[in-house]
Amino acid sequence: MTRVLVVEDSATQAAELRLILESEGYEIETAVDGAAGLELLTRASFDLVLTDIVMPNLSGYELCRAVKEDARTLHIPVIIVTTLSDPMDIIQGLECGADNFVTKPYEPEQLLARIATILESRRLRRAGMLRVGIEILFMGKTFLITSDKQQVLDLLVSTFEDVVRKNRELIRSKAALEAANKELEAFSYSVSHDLRAPLRAVKGFTTILADEYGGRLDEIGLEYLARVQDATRRMSELIDDLLELARMTCVAVEKSQVDITKLARDVAMELSAANPEHPVALVVEDGLSALADARLLRVVFDNLLGNAWKFTARVAARIEVGRSHGAGECVYFVRDNGAGFDMKRASKLFSPFQRLHSDREFSGTGVGLATVQRIIHRHGGRIWADAAVGRGATICFTLPG
Repeated sequence: MTRVLVVEDSATQAAELRLILESEGYEIETAVDGAAGLELLTRASFDLVLTDIVMPNLSGYELCRAVKEDARTLHIPVIIVTTLSDPMDIIQGLECGADNFVTKPYEPEQLLARIATILESRRLRRAGMLRVGIEILFMGKTFLITSDKQQVLDLLVSTFEDVVRKNRELIRSKAALEAANKELEAFSYSVSHDLRAPLRAVKGFTTILADEYGGRLDEIGLEYLARVQDATRRMSELIDDLLELARMTCVAVEKSQVDITKLARDVAMELSAANPEHPVALVVEDGLSALADARLLRVVFDNLLGNAWKFTARVAARIEVGRSHGAGECVYFVRDNGAGFDMKRASKLFSPFQRLHSDREFSGTGVGLATVQRIIHRHGGRIWADAAVGRGATICFTLPG
């Protein structure tokens, strides 16, 4: 019977491995860390060692190195269980003489197939083991590799298998996402047609009622009619914003070099023409540009500058558009000196329909910044805010590339 030593400090993981391996007829011993595993190897014989990397007392790499440096155990294959989150894992595995990797999370079939392959490889190369060291330089560090050719090949093949498996999972995820986006697009069209039609009817009939029968209504009746018209207008705005938010998930991102300075000034000119009673001192930094989707970036500045215009309505308005550099990235910002908000509530800022001001203070649906966040994330960037009540707000975002 094939005997396997499982070295794992997590009792749950060790129990899961025991269940998988014993179901296939392997005899299992477990150790809680590398030191305990090494002690077991001196007292009993094993055909395979399966070890975690990060453990107290002795890591999986150190255990593997000790196994391969001892003439009594160097022939025992060692499989390292890892997330393979860094290429350095492979280099360190080669350096310590590991025979193979198994990546977390793993399927039982994948694990068992890998073990069967390693045991067969062990049988093929037991005729003779030429252990010749070779130094390699990787990421500025020198490593001494003593693994034989078959070990190196097994490691590379196992790594390639995992890459292929993960790539297939990504393809399946992409297909599922595309299907979900199509469903969302269909839902958006349904919302657009099925909700807009009755809404247009309500708007039309209330307009006729106001124009042709308004003189027959008393003051209370006219107030009720005005409320219905206002609610209809607000419902129409909510539908528009909801559709815009949904569209940001479906529309393809087509990047080109965008002149942000010109874009911001064009949006500001339109806002100024639409709000002549609200003068704004606007400062847009010269030479702003980014690799982005011009259509989507227009939506970003429509919302950010639109908000800045709105929240500075009660002050001598000043709005800035610029950039700063830090931590190896370019940060763009839109800053105003308006109403601001309490940073304790900032977590709600980019959530749909979450508003930090009441309708009596400032109108809006609370969808604009959620749309902006979705666009920035689709570009691979980050977005955040800094503000204080009565002292304005600054919205910052990055656009990688």
